Amino acid sequence: MLNIKLLSYMKEDKFLYNWNVLGHENIIKHLQKILKTKNFLNTYLFSGPEDVGKKTIAKYFIQSIFCKDQESIPCNKCGDCLELKNGIHPDLIQVSLLENKRDIGIDQVRDFREKFSLTPMRSQFKVGIINGADRLSQESSNALLKIIEEPPKNSFVILIAQDVDKILPTIKSRSQNIIFGGVKQKEIYDYLLNNGADKNLSFELSKFSGGAPGVAIAYLKNPKEWERRKQDLYDTVEIIDSSINDKFKWVEKLVNKSKSADSYNILSKTLIDFMRIGRDICVLKTDEHAELIHVFLQDKIRDIAHKYKMEQFLEFYNFANKSRNIIYNNINPKLIFENLLII
Repeated sequence: MLNIKLLSYMKEDKFLYNWNVLGHENIIKHLQKILKTKNFLNTYLFSGPEDVGKKTIAKYFIQSIFCKDQESIPCNKCGDCLELKNGIHPDLIQVSLLENKRDIGIDQVRDFREKFSLTPMRSQFKVGIINGADRLSQESSNALLKIIEEPPKNSFVILIAQDVDKILPTIKSRSQNIIFGGVKQKEIYDYLLNNGADKNLSFELSKFSGGAPGVAIAYLKNPKEWERRKQDLYDTVEIIDSSINDKFKWVEKLVNKSKSADSYNILSKTLIDFMRIGRDICVLKTDEHAELIHVFLQDKIRDIAHKYKMEQFLEFYNFANKSRNIIYNNINPKLIFENLLII
């Protein structure tokens, strides 16, 4: 069983906040100080990269409010903790993006508002979580704003988002933005090494994770998926150096794949892959001995770096980054990726 590094802080002498979290010490201290005073704001915005720890810390924060134990909080044994674990606690209302949907819809937010406005049943507080708050539609954002401006008594909302620029400015201005940065590579490496990974795998995953422990831990649990992911990335690097005909066939396949699932998620993650690969190429052109994100692709990346000019990959990186911001607006993805790969 995986035992994540324990960072425990005292609420009072007799209380122990039993949060098992990797990194984010300052955020943990800040949130546990809030728990001690119970001086909750109306809205918190947990922002930062995917799998960096936002949802994990939100979970512990909420458990520590509802847990009835007097010794170890959260105890993971009391009725409240078990209901939270099973997603059935009546005083926690959650909204997430539905499968194959582009946005969090207005009906979801209306249902959230109705349930959130009810008096707490088991706890002193009512808590709402919007997972993927940067995927709220304009209409949904306006509907959510009403309850953020005038929340029910003894309640607050946690917004969890990767891209704060996609959140309505009036919502951001009414929220305390708690920014989650990456966890140090050494911390992730040590954790992996202490939980069954050899030195090579620990180094690969800790570098590839980019400071997101959730990424490394997920692949540690599922080594076959990690091997598949590495092969996908190898194919992605290969396509950069392939013929125009092969590039266009690859784009066609990608676009067709995106039609049968969450298209924004698939296309956005592919653009991030290109950005990270482009970053490695630029870094390598600057310093031959630099450490790469994709240490398992360093021979192929070095080969490509020797073939092309720095200016080409700076343009490649910048185009991929800009495309992430416009692909959400129903821009033709086929056109975007074809233009990216002919730079």
